[in-house]
Amino acid sequence: MNARDTFLATMRFEKGSQSLKAEFGYWTTTVKRFLREGMPRVQVIPDTLSDNGTISGAEKADPAGIEFTDLNVRSFFHLQSYAAKFPVNYSPLFPVKVLEEDTESRVFVDQYGITKKERKTGTSPPLDIRFPIECRMDFEAYKEHYSRDFSTRLPRDWEQLSRRLPARDFPIRLGGFPYGFLGLPRHLLGTEGLFFMMYDDPQLVKDINDFFLRFVMDYWSSLIETLRPDCVMIWEDMASSTGSMISREAFSEFLSPYYVRMVDFLRQHGVENIHVDSDGYIEELIPLWVELGVTGLFPMERKAGNDLLRIRQRFPRLQLLGGVDKRILASGKGEEDIDRELAIVSRTLAQGGYIPHIDHHVPDDSCWKNFRLYREKLNVLIDSTFLR
Repeated sequence: MNARDTFLATMRFEKGSQSLKAEFGYWTTTVKRFLREGMPRVQVIPDTLSDNGTISGAEKADPAGIEFTDLNVRSFFHLQSYAAKFPVNYSPLFPVKVLEEDTESRVFVDQYGITKKERKTGTSPPLDIRFPIECRMDFEAYKEHYSRDFSTRLPRDWEQLSRRLPARDFPIRLGGFPYGFLGLPRHLLGTEGLFFMMYDDPQLVKDINDFFLRFVMDYWSSLIETLRPDCVMIWEDMASSTGSMISREAFSEFLSPYYVRMVDFLRQHGVENIHVDSDGYIEELIPLWVELGVTGLFPMERKAGNDLLRIRQRFPRLQLLGGVDKRILASGKGEEDIDRELAIVSRTLAQGGYIPHIDHHVPDDSCWKNFRLYREKLNVLIDSTFLR
């Protein structure tokens, strides 16, 4: 089976199926390290690719897109394509404006109107300085920059892509960063700004979610029937190592109504697989998502305390993606650490609905020796595991 068929068979818990062999992605500096430490080079990493960026483990949904996709790791381990992110843009399409710049950094305003400071070297992510929405007046002005003409938000060669993509041999996901019902308001207000606003003006937070839900459903309606995405990803990142950032009551008030409407919209358009992306310890959130119609979770961060076996026991039909502790790849770890982690993977894999891979991008403290050992062992495990 091709990657798309394998992805769908795994998500459907099909009898006799094997899981997808894939990785979500890598830090740019991780692939550079692997090449220095002996991984054969079949693809040159361009100098223009920033060290604080990432490299995708999927095919490119849009060949003309800016995302850089890996061939070095995939070719060495004969990996399949992960679910490729279809390029969408939820911003007001503001022109990027540079405010300050020197040899080490630049301060700029991005397409969302967020003021950021970015280092020109190193792996640090940009620092958010100011957010575009601080009050209702800001939001009312912000909305004026959106129209229902979605042609400018589709890939330039959409007509050609719309003919080619329905026959693709790799899975495609719609959604992802920064769209979610906690994720996008936090992106536009900042974490502190959002949490204060939930108390000071809760109706504003709800109005923001209502506006963008309507906008996104109209936007996706312009392409979803043609694209036929294999899954939709709702980006939240709403937990830390100690648990959810918001209470169960706040979840029910500020998020649940919009999940209900989104899930209904996706079901009407034939989308089977609805996934949530959230780092951190999410086990207390899983029942809330499942009740609302979410079918799968990513990346199942192990360091935060998520227990795959406990989750699988409680939710036997929940789709799981990720769940392999990235810490086993560090130079100080050995084969016994890898084997211990893969023993958990093996038991989860045998129950189906699971695509095992490192729990998010592979970081650059991973050494090639350990990654190679882990990936070769995982491939053997997948090859020998059929869902019965």
